[in-house]
Amino acid sequence: MAASGGEDGPFGSYRSLKEATPEEWAKSTERFNKVATPDLMADRAINLFKTLIGVNIGNLIDQATHGLQTATRAHRDGADEETVVCALFHDLGEVMSPVNHGEIAAGLLRPYISPCNYWVIAHHEVFQAYHYQHAADLPVKDSRERFRGHQYFDACADFCEKWDQPSFDPDYEALPLEFFEPMVRRIFARSPYWHPDHKAEAMNAAKMEIAGAYPTEGRVQVTASSL
Repeated sequence: MAASGGEDGPFGSYRSLKEATPEEWAKSTERFNKVATPDLMADRAINLFKTLIGVNIGNLIDQATHGLQTATRAHRDGADEETVVCALFHDLGEVMSPVNHGEIAAGLLRPYISPCNYWVIAHHEVFQAYHYQHAADLPVKDSRERFRGHQYFDACADFCEKWDQPSFDPDYEALPLEFFEPMVRRIFARSPYWHPDHKAEAMNAAKMEIAGAYPTEGRVQVTASSL
């Protein structure tokens, strides 16, 4: 659908990126900042989570309840806010692309969370298999051993052991989504790639170099020491 200036504008008038001028790019930036505010980004993530309500992959609770239980366990164990949000969203991609669903959630959150939490969420499905390999009769009984010795191995093992694998219990009283929504909004309000270790990975470093082309309004500067 074509766009024009109008009440929802402005819009850059270029038809290919090579044609863009600084003046037209400024119009696009103004519009981009309107539709990708931290709150709107959080809204979209929360709405994506809500699509899991009623989606059951074959156990006693739906996927939304599983996320709420995992996040509630993390919160009640004293986990920091960022980790709680990771726990809430860790299975967002479970029924989109099951075999790499950890990377889907981790990729969404990557700019706003620590490298440790990114790694944990990206790898959790492999570590989770440790707890059901006997039932699934998997040919390899402990695939997580491939990562033994990694600096985040224990964090991922603990995430699955304490919070993820026990969270299929219809009798567990989880906190409601509304309890976690303010946390989600604060995470998405962070300046992207804020952690000092983000730049250690080439992809993150490259994203930091082009970050100025993306919305920046309403961002909160955070540091590892301030959390």
